[in-house]
Amino acid sequence: MSSEPYDVVVAGAGTAGMLTAALVAGRGHRVLLLERDPCPGVLPGGVVRQRSTAVNVVIEGERVAGLRHLPEGAPARTARARWVVDASGGDSLLRRHVAGARGSSGLAVYACFRADTGRVEGPRRFPFGNGWFWTAPAGDGLTQVGAVVRPDLADRVRADPEGALSGFAEACPPVRDLLAGAARAAGGPGRVRVRPHWSYTGHRLWRRGMLLVGDAACAVGAQSLPSLGTHLACRGAGLAARALDGFLRGTADEAEAFAEFERRYREAYDSVLHDGILPDEGLPHGGTVPPPGLFAGAARAGVSR
Repeated sequence: MSSEPYDVVVAGAGTAGMLTAALVAGRGHRVLLLERDPCPGVLPGGVVRQRSTAVNVVIEGERVAGLRHLPEGAPARTARARWVVDASGGDSLLRRHVAGARGSSGLAVYACFRADTGRVEGPRRFPFGNGWFWTAPAGDGLTQVGAVVRPDLADRVRADPEGALSGFAEACPPVRDLLAGAARAAGGPGRVRVRPHWSYTGHRLWRRGMLLVGDAACAVGAQSLPSLGTHLACRGAGLAARALDGFLRGTADEAEAFAEFERRYREAYDSVLHDGILPDEGLPHGGTVPPPGLFAGAARAGVSR
């Protein structure tokens, strides 16, 4: 089993993983980016290995010290690194070393309605005292209306789903006004349904030598606008890169830098989850999101399998 030294090894080449790797490599640090699927591209200043699956972390004492990965058709390798970044998604095999089990952030109660107010734009989100509502076109002239509420309201919702949805709507003026001229759809689409809402965040987002970004760290659920998930992943990548750069350069205390990373990442998650917004914030060091062509080009220099 071969071993290679890096400053940072990143597992997963989705939005969060690619951006974290690009920002850290752009500051002059030695970065390895691993992706289990085909991922042709270039990481200036770093190395990309596609078709290589992260299988476990290397732990020495209390610190994560590297990542074991299995290249397709080749022997297993160990990439030693000062920090490991897990950006391998919501089904990550690695996140357990940091975050433990994930859980539901609340309960969703929803149904389809036929409104008299014309075409409903959407999806849209509306915060209210107990959580937030979403409204979205559901086809055939129907509008899906649902609320995501705190877990402590579960008994109320399950005891009377229809009454709970109606009561929550009364507390949210935009939804109350929408439903004033609406009737619940007939048949199955109109049935009030209840299910856990699988937005989640890890109990911890970092430990010594390892941090989580993207869906490995947190996700905001199926009712959120797709762009919000992307923006949240970019925010996490920018915060991770700032903390990593400070630690690697020796200009920031490790515990303080990564505690700040976690605090600000959770604030961003809460903003998206509850308000459906993510305040503007520049990426570290004046950086911007890499242009679309940065990772394109399978045969160009810098790509390593």
